[in-house]
Amino acid sequence: MAGIGFELKKILKKGTLSSMIQTYSISAALSSGPWVISMIVIMLIGFVSFSVSRTSMQSSEFQSIITYVLMLASSLIFTSFFQLPFTRFVADRIFEKKEYLVLPNFFGLLVVVFIAGILFIVPFSLWFFYSQNNLFLLLFMATFLVLNGVWISNILATSLRFFRITILAYGVSYLLIFLLALLLKPYGNEGLLLSFLAGNTLLLFILVMAIIYHYPSHYLVRFDFFQKKGFYFRLGITGMFYNFGIWIDKIIFWYSPLTGYAVMDRLHTSIVYDMPIFLAYLSIIPGMAVFFYRLEADFSENYDRYYDAVRGNGTLQTIREERYKMISTIRVALREILTVQGIFNLIILMVAEPLFAMLKIPQLYLSLFYIDLLGTQLQLGFMSVLAILFYLDRQREAMVLSILFFLFNAAGSWLSIQMGPYFFGYGFTVALLCVFVISLLWLRYVMKRLEYETFMLQ
Repeated sequence: MAGIGFELKKILKKGTLSSMIQTYSISAALSSGPWVISMIVIMLIGFVSFSVSRTSMQSSEFQSIITYVLMLASSLIFTSFFQLPFTRFVADRIFEKKEYLVLPNFFGLLVVVFIAGILFIVPFSLWFFYSQNNLFLLLFMATFLVLNGVWISNILATSLRFFRITILAYGVSYLLIFLLALLLKPYGNEGLLLSFLAGNTLLLFILVMAIIYHYPSHYLVRFDFFQKKGFYFRLGITGMFYNFGIWIDKIIFWYSPLTGYAVMDRLHTSIVYDMPIFLAYLSIIPGMAVFFYRLEADFSENYDRYYDAVRGNGTLQTIREERYKMISTIRVALREILTVQGIFNLIILMVAEPLFAMLKIPQLYLSLFYIDLLGTQLQLGFMSVLAILFYLDRQREAMVLSILFFLFNAAGSWLSIQMGPYFFGYGFTVALLCVFVISLLWLRYVMKRLEYETFMLQ
């Protein structure tokens, strides 16, 4: 994200209310815009499906297929092992002034992901959707592969050069999905899947064309990224377990006989758990905007000054002062993130009952929604600490924390189901409380020893 912080600070320095709104709107768009666009459109398609069939079955099937299980969950998890390492690979090549290696390695990664995806998704689809027709299976497999390409493309597409193109691409593509869904809704799940496939194929095409334009190279395909010596395995494990950690509580609730039910073949969902956690995740947009701005505009600037002093033979006093400024920025950022999100959550708590009534969600789910609100706020704090650790290249710490997040969430979610409906959601929230506290203590330890480890452990 090199340079985006500078642009955000330039807008904010105008000192007007409109400049502040513009700054945080850009931050919100960059941090969660594509996700919000896709989720809203998928919900609208569900409502369209319901209006046609007058039954919730097709709506539930489609939203489960696309949103909660294999399209977003498994494709994200499937590519998560490569996302963080490739991000670091690209950053290193830009730092070395070797941007000509970005595009061919991007294509090399796509080739590997597509081949591995085919080897995985074909037998899995035949086993998972054992009673569906061939057209459904073909559309499902194609959508899985296209989404894998979208997640890889997003690594490059959210930089300064791309963020307007990225948001526009998502808007146009998901508008196409919605319009096609209106036209193809009489054809059932196959028609809805075709609309989703067409829109995401357009999205992938736009992102790839933008990447080709902005990262020209005389090479077509290279596999430098996969060299064993230079591959960041710890980052790969971190990304994989973090994504598993995000989804494991949902999977446990889907396949528990007490909370889940079969929607189609081996596809399960949970009426009790899905909608409250989905709404809780939507609520963290304000906190995400603050997090993105503070990380890219403030912390990155302090980080650069600290290491400029280290590389430029700055005095010990100067290096210490820059470290203190980094610590101060981290404190301010975490405080603002949790404060802004906390205030927004209080507002949501006051309107939760009429909101649930408007969406025709049973009031019985309110208590689960409340505890999920707290859990997603803690996840925002945990994600902020992880981002700072990534900046500091503390790969081992980030990896251990991600594994702990997965283990705590899995154990806590299973235990909450055994304890009964009153405790649903507590496993997710308590797990995040634990890893957030541990991450804060670990970050404090890292910052305290930063000078020593910068010079003595090289």
